[in-house]
Amino acid sequence: MAKKALISKNEARGKDNLGYRVAEVVEVGSEFDVKEPELFWVECADTIVEDDYWYDPNTSTFKKMPSGVDAAATAGIISKDANGNPTEKYQWNWDTETWSKVSL
Repeated sequence: MAKKALISKNEARGKDNLGYRVAEVVEVGSEFDVKEPELFWVECADTIVEDDYWYDPNTSTFKKMPSGVDAAATAGIISKDANGNPTEKYQWNWDTETWSKVSL
């Protein structure tokens, strides 16, 4: 079935906070009246989940929000120096929607 996402312009999300929060996702026909322009409905794929995605108004697309790092799937544990201090960190890539390790 088709779905619609309720977008909240009052809640910045995404890369450089240039997008908006997906506040709710409902089946088409289940939308309710909202106070525009602060809130508005946009058609979305069935895979879009509230708060797991953000809406990019520049491209009219939905993008994934960062979630917890899966160290096993993201090149393993963070390296440390002889004193036990981290020498790298995980960084979210907004374009590829993936975590990667970068040197400190």
